[in-house]
Amino acid sequence: MAEVLITLGIIGIVAAMTLPSLINRANEKEWHSAYKKAYSGISQAFLRMQNEGEVIDMTSYIDGMGVLRSDAVGENFKTLSKYFKTVKTCFNDNADECWVCEKGQAGYWRGSAPLWLGCYKDSYAFVDASGMAWHLYHNDEYPILIDVNGAKNPNKLGKDRYVLRFGQNNSNSNYMQSPNIIIPMDDIIEKERWCPDGHCYYKSLLLD
Repeated sequence: MAEVLITLGIIGIVAAMTLPSLINRANEKEWHSAYKKAYSGISQAFLRMQNEGEVIDMTSYIDGMGVLRSDAVGENFKTLSKYFKTVKTCFNDNADECWVCEKGQAGYWRGSAPLWLGCYKDSYAFVDASGMAWHLYHNDEYPILIDVNGAKNPNKLGKDRYVLRFGQNNSNSNYMQSPNIIIPMDDIIEKERWCPDGHCYYKSLLLD
């Protein structure tokens, strides 16, 4: 009996040590699969938007702080939402009703804020029928963020959150007169604004 209990105890210890790693790997596999699905979905939606002639000029201007901006980014994002099956839209200074802000990474520029938490609540956001949340970093700046499992944790960039942008074939410009494609952000390895925990494979994951 004692030997059985000892054996069970050892099995329990080994399970406790390995189970979190197994669960984490399973979650990451699920997030990666959902990211590919999301990218395919937004690419198809944007193509339909182009075919309907609803994409507007995104030529940029430079603001007083020397930052490139385009008011058309927000309008294109809002129009793009029409090509999804949405269950909630947040276009009236209420992005936090569609997107986890304070406890989620979103590249939000707030000085020394830890892990780039927060969002601009006056930016646009929506939730689609699959439960994925979509948020525009700023209505006149290019990053489009996806949270593939909505409000569920961990709400971290490179984990369940990914970054895309409007783009143009054969161009690295963030703003252009005629955007015709949705482009993923390049991979980021070091810890920085758009990847606070490091190792964000925004582009590579779509090539697997």
